[in-house]
Amino acid sequence: MKENWQILPWHQNLWQSLMGQEQSDRLAHAYLLRGVPGVGKFQFAKALAAQLLCEHIETEYACGHCKECELVKAGTHPDLLFVEPDAAGKPIKIDQVRRVNEFARKTAQQGGRRIVVMNPAEAMNINSANALLKSLEEPGNNTVFLLVSARAGDMLPTIRSRCQLLPFSVPPTDVATKWLSEHITDQMLIEQLLVLAGGAPAFARDMFDQGALELRGKLINAMADLFRGDITPVELAKEWQNTDSSQLLGWLASWLDDVVRIGLGAEDSSIRNRDLTKMLNYLSGKAPVKTVVRLRDDTLEQRQFILDGANLNIQMMLEGIFSRYLDLVI
Repeated sequence: MKENWQILPWHQNLWQSLMGQEQSDRLAHAYLLRGVPGVGKFQFAKALAAQLLCEHIETEYACGHCKECELVKAGTHPDLLFVEPDAAGKPIKIDQVRRVNEFARKTAQQGGRRIVVMNPAEAMNINSANALLKSLEEPGNNTVFLLVSARAGDMLPTIRSRCQLLPFSVPPTDVATKWLSEHITDQMLIEQLLVLAGGAPAFARDMFDQGALELRGKLINAMADLFRGDITPVELAKEWQNTDSSQLLGWLASWLDDVVRIGLGAEDSSIRNRDLTKMLNYLSGKAPVKTVVRLRDDTLEQRQFILDGANLNIQMMLEGIFSRYLDLVI
C-alpha cells in the first residue's frame, strides 16, 4: 500500500493487539481512536480499514495489490465510507450521519465488512451525534466504525461509551527522531520541531513541510518590533490577519504558557520554546503570573472558537491579543 495506508512505527503494539482481536473474532463494532493531534490516528484508521477489507485475510497488513486494496487506494471502494466536515472547523452535519446510518444498514457489496471512518468525530453537533447513536447501538452485520478524535471529551458520553477505546500517545523521542530523519536531514532542526510540536512526529513533519518555522520566525521578529514600539497592535493585526489564525494563536499561547512556567519556577526542561528564552524571561520579569495566565487562557479560547468554525472578526480579535501582549511589558 502507499505510505498513507500503512501504520507508523510507534503504532506497532496497538496494531498487534487489534490483529489479535481480529484473529480470535473479537473485533468491536466501534472504536474511538483518541489522542493528541499529530500522532497518526487517522493514518492508523486508514491502515486498519484497508486491512479489514483486504482479500488476503491471513496477512497482518493490507496486501496492496488485490482488487479490494486497489479500490481502497483509488477511493472507490463501495464498502468504505469516510465522513469529514465540509471544511476545517465546520460541523459534521446530520445529513452526513443519515447517510452513514443508511450505509451501515446495507449488506457489504463486496461480501466482506463495511467500514465507516469519521474524522474528527468531535465535529458532530448534538443532532448529528444523536442520529449516530442508533447505528452504534444496533450496528449492521460486519460493520465497523472508526471514530478519530483529538478532543474526545467534547463528544457525547453516550457515543464514547459505545466505542472501544484505542489510546494514542506521543512516541518516545528516539522513535520520533528516527522516523523524521527519513524526511529531514538536519538533526538540530528535528529536535526543534519535536519540541515545538509537543513530541508529536506527524505534527512536526507537517510544520516542516508547510514552512511553519519560517513563519514563526517572522512572528518572533514582529513581536520584537511591537515591544520596541516600531509597530502598533493595529498595524500588526492587519499584517497577520490573513495567516492561519489558529496556528498563530497557538504560538502566542504557547509562549505565554512558557512565561507562566518560568514565573512559577519550573525546570528549564519543561519550557517548550527554549529558543526564545530571552524574550520569555523578559516577559516573565515584566508581568504578574495571573495576568499572563488570563491572556493565555483567552488566547486559547479564541483559538478554539476559530477551530470550531466561529465567524470572528480576525483583525479585531488579533488587535486585542497584540494590545494585551504589549500591555505585559508597559
